[in-house]
This record gives sequence, C-alpha cells and structure tokens, in this order.
Amino acid sequence: MGKLKKIICINIVLVGVFSVLKVHAWGDDGHRVVGEIAWQYLTPDVAAEVELLLDEVGEPHLAESATWADRIRSNEQYNWAAPMHYINLSRDWRSYVSARDCPPAGCILKAIQQFEEILADRSRSGTERAEALMFITHFVGDLHQPLHTGLYSDRGGNDVVVQFFGEETNLHALWDIHLVSRIVSDWQDYAKEQAEKIGAAQSRLWQSTSATHWAKESHQLAHQLAYTNETQLGEKYFLRCRDSVEMRLQQGGVRLAAVINRALGEGSFELVDH
Repeated sequence: MGKLKKIICINIVLVGVFSVLKVHAWGDDGHRVVGEIAWQYLTPDVAAEVELLLDEVGEPHLAESATWADRIRSNEQYNWAAPMHYINLSRDWRSYVSARDCPPAGCILKAIQQFEEILADRSRSGTERAEALMFITHFVGDLHQPLHTGLYSDRGGNDVVVQFFGEETNLHALWDIHLVSRIVSDWQDYAKEQAEKIGAAQSRLWQSTSATHWAKESHQLAHQLAYTNETQLGEKYFLRCRDSVEMRLQQGGVRLAAVINRALGEGSFELVDH
C-alpha cells in the first residue's frame, strides 16, 4: 500500500472513531444541564463536599463532571463500565428483577446503587468517591433518556436508521444529541431557566421515587413516544417530543440531587486517602 493510500485509510478510521465517540447520552450539553440543575438542589454541606471531591480529580464543577463517564470511554481501563450506561428491556417489561434484567457485566440500575454506596463510604479514598460521584451524575442523566431502557434487538434504537430534518442518524443518537441540540443553545442559561420552572411540590414528588421508577418512566416514553414506524422525521416528531425531553432533563437534575444529598448528607466530609 502506498503512502497516500495509508493516509486515506487512517483518516477514514479516525473519522469513524470520532463519529462513535460523539454519540453520548443527552449529548454533553444535556448532561451538563442535568448536573447544573442538580447543583441548585444540593444542601450547602453536600455542595461543599462535592466541590472537595471534584477538586480531588481536577473537575471544575458538577455540570462538567457529568460528561466524564463518556470522556473515559476511549480509555481501555474503563471498558468494564460500558454496560452500565443502559439497561435493555422487553417491550412488555413491567417490573425490575435484578437477576433477570441485569446481566453479570452490570446495568444502569445496579450501577447507580453500587456507586451511591461507594460515594457514601468515607473509608474509601477521595479518588474512588469522586469517580463514584461522576458515574452517578452521568448515569442518572442516562436513565432519564428513554432509549437507555430500549430494546436489546435494536441496541436501544442504535440500529434504527432514520432521517431527521433530512440528516441520516439513528433513533438513539436522535434522542441523545439532535433533539437536545434543537432545544439547548446555551446550557448554563437553559439549566437556570429549567430550574426556575420546577416548583417545590413538583421537586418533592419527583425526588420521592426510586431509580426503578425512573426506568419505568423511560421505558414507557420509549415505546409511547420515541419508537416510531416512520423513518422520515422532522418538525412533527420534534414538537411531539420536545416537552418530554425538557421534563426528563428537569427530572434528571432534581433526582440526581436527591441521590447525592442522600449519599453525602451525614457526617464529616474529610477526604480519606490510601
């Protein structure tokens, strides 16, 4: 193979790699919105501990740390975490049974529980707890994206090819990136606006439910809203889904705060290093 052909082949491979890496749940800005809304609902003591933990690993704030679990996907040392971003469920799924629904490699529901336990354990090192915090921050956001509870047969919509406003994509990426990008222009301003829309009674109601319930909500939305027999999607589909996308970002933020407050709500927040 000549030098020019080698360069062309390398470029093709790199384009493919970067295309894959860009497909993150809710997109980076969607995750930042969830993290920023959550920040508004942390108690002062918990917020102080979160800042200490994130400083331990060089993350500037909770919103940006929400993208960490996607940023490490190219790091082979974290390959074990790949199955934890989702859970594949049948169309007629009604209730969560860990032994049946969560493979030995793990799933998003078990991951949230496990990482909350690590975050709450002050005998762990600061780095371990900071990573647990960042996994939780990302996975709670993921769980509120309906297709992260999608079908095994199409990999949560990844294998469903659609056209969105004339651009070819897949149904999972449509929900991960394209819907959010049409709603969110400045994630900080958007997060502030969304937080202001959430009433106290609404936030208490959302925080009173469990992660299993959040999965049920996403599963319902996946099959009532996200999945469609149409392949040419545009304004009609966008307008049909817009309110649900906004609500899921709001719910993800409020509930993420509940998880973090619960894990860090008692005791000293001194970092423990081994």
